[in-house]
Amino acid sequence: MNRSNAKYFTLLIIVMVIVALSSLFAQLYSDKLPISLIVVVCYIIAVITALFLTLFCLDKIFNPSALNDNRIALSAEELISYTQDPTTNLPTAQHALKAFQAAIKADTGQRYAAVVFKPINFQQVNSLLGFHNSDLLLLQLAYCLQQRIAEDISLLNFGLESNPVRIARLQSLQFLVIYNLTDSRFDDKSILNELCHQLADGVPDAMSFKSFSLNFELAFGIALSGENGDDFNELTAHAGDALLNGIEKQRQINYFDNSSISFNQVKLARMEAIRKDIQEEKLFCYLKPQVNVKNQQIAGFQLKVHWYENNVIKPLELDEFSELAEHSGELYFLTKHMINIAFSTLYTLHRIGVHQSISVTLSNESLFEVDLVDYIEQQLSEYDIAGKYLMIELSEKVMLSASHRVKVIIDQLKSLDIKISIANFSGSYESLRYVRKMAIHQLKINCQQLTNDSSNRVDKAITNSLVTLTRSMKIPLIGTDIDRHDASEAYIAMGGELIQGDIIHPGVVPEEVEIWLEKWYLQHPESIPPEVRPSIY
Repeated sequence: MNRSNAKYFTLLIIVMVIVALSSLFAQLYSDKLPISLIVVVCYIIAVITALFLTLFCLDKIFNPSALNDNRIALSAEELISYTQDPTTNLPTAQHALKAFQAAIKADTGQRYAAVVFKPINFQQVNSLLGFHNSDLLLLQLAYCLQQRIAEDISLLNFGLESNPVRIARLQSLQFLVIYNLTDSRFDDKSILNELCHQLADGVPDAMSFKSFSLNFELAFGIALSGENGDDFNELTAHAGDALLNGIEKQRQINYFDNSSISFNQVKLARMEAIRKDIQEEKLFCYLKPQVNVKNQQIAGFQLKVHWYENNVIKPLELDEFSELAEHSGELYFLTKHMINIAFSTLYTLHRIGVHQSISVTLSNESLFEVDLVDYIEQQLSEYDIAGKYLMIELSEKVMLSASHRVKVIIDQLKSLDIKISIANFSGSYESLRYVRKMAIHQLKINCQQLTNDSSNRVDKAITNSLVTLTRSMKIPLIGTDIDRHDASEAYIAMGGELIQGDIIHPGVVPEEVEIWLEKWYLQHPESIPPEVRPSIY
């Protein structure tokens, strides 16, 4: 019988009982037995009340959702209370949060320390064994650590009283223990350092699986309640930050430093400042002329950019703030702005008959922008300028670290007849092999430390060999950062011809390049190219 039929059948029985009682009452009344009017009225009221109560109770009893309410609530409670990570069988962060909140409510005067730790060399296990097999090693590691500290009552229990669990699993490979420092008679750091060493000692000497063995190394990050926050999420987040910072600095145990919050706030303020300055085009772009010392002819220009942060006297170079600009999300906007200035300057130069190239220094991050080549091609078409007059300058570091990706970009740029220059060239075998393979158009070496005396013999020997080598390879070599006469004389004595630096000019504003060229041609009339318009000089 279904719930609906059972409901109506029960209601029918109750009605029949009431009718039978009413008939009995009527029979007694017809026999003229002594029944007062009050008794009759009370009986009728009782019957009506019974009917209403019966209908209400029947609706509750036979309502399917009402029958399951308690069971559903209980199941949800059990699900949260016994949530476990399927890989390690340890409680999850959600359950750890609930246990911590319960402990705080039980006694608000408690002091706790959150210790977040992880095996720092586990990545090679995943790459060698695969995720499924590495999970077995992770399960073994979690079991050994749990057994090591299961009896330590100072650690917060995430399990049942009969079966205490002291470790919880966080995201990724991170684990969590929470230590109660309230009743400790010793220094906090001494106790926590001892706990970390105890956990590290709990790792088996060599964990093995299918002939593969590895000694796991643990790193720890610690945050203290009160000093580093009282909220569970805040404590664990700070402990996680301390862990990552410790791994970066190669520290096994690292405590959260509140000054890092101020550092992050300062960094965010700097990111906002450079984002605003880039959007408002307040960064200073300038041209560094490149000159052939033999005939004083202009060989080209390099477009560079400076950022005067908070109006400081010494500006920052692109490589000093490119990471900050990338995090602000405006680095590519700056790159496109530099390319626009380069093309507008080329347009001005071509208008007066000066057909020299301009090199644009790209940061490592901007080089791999998806639409960079398309944007350059669009500018070539808009200004009607041949690609051979634009040179893209890359650092040797990015060329070697991402050689395949760089090769793809270089091939795309060469298809537009754009030239490629390598800055800070070291002359290593790998660099030379790459230069010959990719047919680089220009190389640059830093001559800032070059002198004309007997000092820095090693630097002079390296520079001398690079000058000779590039001459034999027939690749133009430019000595950059030549800011002093002794550096210029030393470079020329080695056979160098192309120089760039403050000795030529500290930086020409793009809008004044025509004025500077006029002065240069007046000082060096032999350097005037025949196609230059007479008005320039």
